[in-house]
Amino acid sequence: MGVVVARILARPVVRLLKNANQMKSVTHEHRSTRILTGFNSSARQRGSILSTNAGCDNPCSMSTKKILLIGLGLLLWGMRPASAGEFPDSWTWDDKPEQRASHAALEGKPMAAFHVSDWINGGITAADIKGKVIVVDLYATWCGPCMRAIPHNNELLKKYKDKGLVIIGVCTSKNGQEIFAANAQEHGIQYPAARDPELKTEKAWAVHYYPTYAVIDRKGIVRIVGLQPDHVEAVVQKLLAEPAP
Repeated sequence: MGVVVARILARPVVRLLKNANQMKSVTHEHRSTRILTGFNSSARQRGSILSTNAGCDNPCSMSTKKILLIGLGLLLWGMRPASAGEFPDSWTWDDKPEQRASHAALEGKPMAAFHVSDWINGGITAADIKGKVIVVDLYATWCGPCMRAIPHNNELLKKYKDKGLVIIGVCTSKNGQEIFAANAQEHGIQYPAARDPELKTEKAWAVHYYPTYAVIDRKGIVRIVGLQPDHVEAVVQKLLAEPAP
């Protein structure tokens, strides 16, 4: 495992959904661009073939038929697609069961579309991300931990780009998007990023706090949402080691 260049120790800034009076609404007219991933939408998380309670107290008494069925189940288990919950919950910032549940509902499924505009550092198309491991950083310009994570994102991209890593920044939140471009330049974002003017992307990715990291595998399947910045590299390494589709 590579050394994480910038370890982000601060807790995330929690988005106060119900405190709209303390937030400024972005009043600019926006032209949103919907980015479709182009991945097979039929891919879905599948339940396990063999229950954790499968088997019997006395294995010697099992019939040949049962042994064959269990053997087939184990074979199919090894061929199953990645399932949600493969990484420790402690690697996320999901402090509440409802937060983990909303993110787990996205895991093991094809990634959601992005409804964004005003790309910097080039845009992203379905062709750009097909067969790649993708890190999505949903952040806010006013969020201190988000800004401190940018150098780590840059270093991660530099280290793994040639191995198939793509990083996408999505500037969201009701407050602060009007300074998106200037903020990105000030903090030196080196990867494609765009803003989420109608907050559709924030909703699609169940953002409860900033930054919210999601990592997607080469097949376009979401493997984890809500990841803490200092665990991103470990997940990236694991997914890059998996065979390309």
